[in-house]
Amino acid sequence: MPRYDHTDVSFDVPRDWEDRSVVVFAAPAKPGQGMISNLVMTRDTMAAGEDIRRYGDRQLVEMAQRLDGFQLHGRQEITLGGQPAVELRFAWRGQSGPIEQRLVFVGGRKPTVLSFTATMPKSEAARLNPVFDRILASVKLGQG
Repeated sequence: MPRYDHTDVSFDVPRDWEDRSVVVFAAPAKPGQGMISNLVMTRDTMAAGEDIRRYGDRQLVEMAQRLDGFQLHGRQEITLGGQPAVELRFAWRGQSGPIEQRLVFVGGRKPTVLSFTATMPKSEAARLNPVFDRILASVKLGQG
């Protein structure tokens, strides 16, 4: 069995199981703040024959259909960790008010796709986008 290793925990997992772990980092909470800005990294599997562009487009269509008041601000092809990636910038209405999100998809070890989602209240976007830029610029991908 392969071993999952993290600084806080390690354990064996069956070889044929997919890694669907989620990594979440949150900004410090301010008193009375309804929503805390955060960065979430998830793993998913691309469909057979799908590339990162098609995967990103499929996710875009799904979000536009399910997020209240969805507004796409931009879609661009970028490079993340030296690999082709797709970045989506959009807004929508959450329970605590207007939300801004940036979502970056990049291929990991095939057929895995890593998704980095930065979420913040619209009022915090101008201040936090440079922070998310620095985080994304620091991404290094494993060899796959």
